[in-house]
This record gives sequence, C-alpha cells and structure tokens, in this order.
Amino acid sequence: MVKTELEWQCAGESDGRAGGIPVVIVAGGRSTRMGGLDKVLVELMGIPVLVRTMQAFERNAHIGRIVLVVREDLMADASRLAKQYMIGKLTDVITGGDDRLTSVKNGLDALADYDGPVLIHDGARPLLTDEVIDRVTDAPSDAVCVVCGVPLKDTVKQVDGETVEKTLNRNHLLAVQTPQRLSAALYKGLLDTIHNSDLYTDDASVMEAAGYSVLCVPGDETNIKLTTPADLCVAECYLRESLT
Repeated sequence: MVKTELEWQCAGESDGRAGGIPVVIVAGGRSTRMGGLDKVLVELMGIPVLVRTMQAFERNAHIGRIVLVVREDLMADASRLAKQYMIGKLTDVITGGDDRLTSVKNGLDALADYDGPVLIHDGARPLLTDEVIDRVTDAPSDAVCVVCGVPLKDTVKQVDGETVEKTLNRNHLLAVQTPQRLSAALYKGLLDTIHNSDLYTDDASVMEAAGYSVLCVPGDETNIKLTTPADLCVAECYLRESLT
C-alpha cells in the first residue's frame, strides 16, 4: 500500500482528525464496462465524476475527513483534482487493492487508531445528496451498520440458468446504495478474517455474514452507480433536472 499525505492538508478540526465522521471513498475499479472510459475521471457537465463525489462530502457538515482510495495510476490525477477543486477535507490518497474489500481495508488503515463510526462510499456515485448522507449519519448510534436503499420497481425473478425458479416479493426487496455506515473498529477486525472476498458485494454483507443486524434508511433514486456509458446519460439528466 502506498500512502501520500496531501501537501495542502489543513490543520486542526478542518482536516477531520479532531471532529466529524470520516468517509472512505473507494474508486479503485478498472471501469471494465464503461466502454474504454475511466468512469471516475469522465466529466459530468464539466466536472469529473470523482470530484463531484468528493464535493458531496466536502459540503456536508457531518463529515470531518475524506480518505480516497484509487488505482495507483490515478493517484497523481486524484491529488491534482482535489487541489484544483479545493477539497479541503481530503487528508489521504491511498492505492487500492486487487478487489473492493482490500481497497476498503487500505482506506481504513489510513484512519490508524480511530474506532468510531465511518462511512464507506462508492467513488462512482457522484449524485449523492446531503439528505442521504444525513439520514445515514443521523441513524441511531447503537446501529453497528447502516445502509441506504430504494424500493425496486421491476419484478424480480430467481433463476437457474435460463429457467425461472420463483418470483420474489419485491415488497421485501431494496436496491442498496452507499454510503454505508459501520463501526470502524469492528469492521477492521472482520475484514482481517475474510478469505474469499468474491462472496461479498458490499460492506453490509460482511456484517450480515458475521451475524450483525443492518439498519436500512431511505436512499435516493438519483444516487445511481455509474457502471455503463448509459448511466452517464442518466446522471446528466438528473443533474440538469436538479438545476431547473
């Protein structure tokens, strides 16, 4: 793991070390389904996706510190963009691992002995609102894991190959988003016990597998994850709507 402390880091409470909840933004993926585009650097209405994601936490009063996890080849670009767009809460740019959970662990390691609540967020979710961040951070403090999500609109069927086995009751299903709030101390310990990261598609699933309850609060339909070029078009539509 390579760690770079940013030269423009602010001192005191504004760097997130003395107050506020830290967030680990994970943006270490290879964008394999983006048709040759690097989804965290591509621009949405003139501003790179990664910048929009960081700005969501920069402006939120609950957040005290941002730790960014990116591919090693993006570290210089990420640092340059953070300085250009004055992301003052960013304290660390960390290289990711071979999979998402390893990247999350690398980001958590930057928090050293911090053992309070921490948010984990996908770098490719740039349309995150203050309201969603507030709902996750304001959830009861005794909840060891909090996620946000939205109800499904489509009918969902469980299949075996090309054969439908059954139709699932969508009234009991949610599309789960990030940020997700966890206990940093507890989650660090659980990550050390994982041997097959492919079994886990998000951070909450690690907590579920360990037997912990997960609390869900309302997310937002605009809080989409950019995965394909079509998602960029949808994101731009949401952005234009928000400006009208």
